[in-house]
Amino acid sequence: MSVWGHEIFDNDSACDWQEKLLASEGLSMVEGTLGIVAQSTPEDTKLVECCQALAACEALAHLRGKPGLHETSLDALAQWAQRNRGTDTAGVVPLAKQALQRILSKDCPLNRYWQDSPAADKSLAYQQWLATVDDVAARID
Repeated sequence: MSVWGHEIFDNDSACDWQEKLLASEGLSMVEGTLGIVAQSTPEDTKLVECCQALAACEALAHLRGKPGLHETSLDALAQWAQRNRGTDTAGVVPLAKQALQRILSKDCPLNRYWQDSPAADKSLAYQQWLATVDDVAARID
């Protein structure tokens, strides 16, 4: 997995997932992706799936009318949200929160990746990533 920054779509896994989402309708892909992470055990949680779950949370936030302010251009995601406007998202929010809890757990491979960041200032990179996760968590509420 190639990672170039701390934002949600700053990695290949999230970008690839988004491309598939843009071709879909409704919440089934979002819900399925979140369910994989939310229902996994710490030893079964995979880095790629966690990146995709964060992308699913961002898609959910867009659909709920709360797009991120710090992301790179997400015009296509905004268009997907517009096409799916009116979709009931309330039932997916608890699943998203569960997935986010798993991602923030100390056993999560994505959390460990950022704690052991290859960036020169590991602490800063980790804090930036945590702020990104906290931001999307606040916007799905």
